[in-house]
Amino acid sequence: MQAHQFSYKAVCQYKFFRSLKSFVCIFKLYFSMDEFHRLFEVDSRSRILICTSCQYAVVPAHLSKHLRTHHKRLTLQQRRAIISAVDEISILARVPSDVVYPSPNDPPVANLPVYFDGLKCSSIDSRGVPCSYICRTPRGIREHCEQKHSWVNSQKRGGDARSKQVHARNKIWTENHACQRFFRVGVWQHYFEVAGKT
Repeated sequence: MQAHQFSYKAVCQYKFFRSLKSFVCIFKLYFSMDEFHRLFEVDSRSRILICTSCQYAVVPAHLSKHLRTHHKRLTLQQRRAIISAVDEISILARVPSDVVYPSPNDPPVANLPVYFDGLKCSSIDSRGVPCSYICRTPRGIREHCEQKHSWVNSQKRGGDARSKQVHARNKIWTENHACQRFFRVGVWQHYFEVAGKT
């Protein structure tokens, strides 16, 4: 009788602790997803994952490193839960060509900084299609125009740099465009124009 009572008690304890363990796992998973929604926003239109605290998009394949580097307070279990959740979001771009960029007339993308010093190439190809390249440095726009449009800088090299203009007189770009960028790594990063007052 005692053995039977002990066995029954053990079974009850086992079921209780198993239920408790399941509850704890569910609670941790819920907490992890709460962290996901606190840190990230999925832009389904552009197919990107934006870290709202860092203010840039994270490449899904780089998410693990991003969490370890920039969100160190997260536990290992929380990081794994977030990574698993992102793996299930099929709409996210996995290669650069999958990213959908806004048109120049679209408003700025939320949770990303807007820059108002964009330099936009104004070259038009033989088919009448304007170039949409935009960057934020004089060197960057000069290199683009030289390499893509065979532009030749009218300012000669050498001499007193202080007497030279920032932009060449024969420049084929315009200044002070509002622009943003999604990513900050490798081939993923480039600026795009958005509507905005300069």
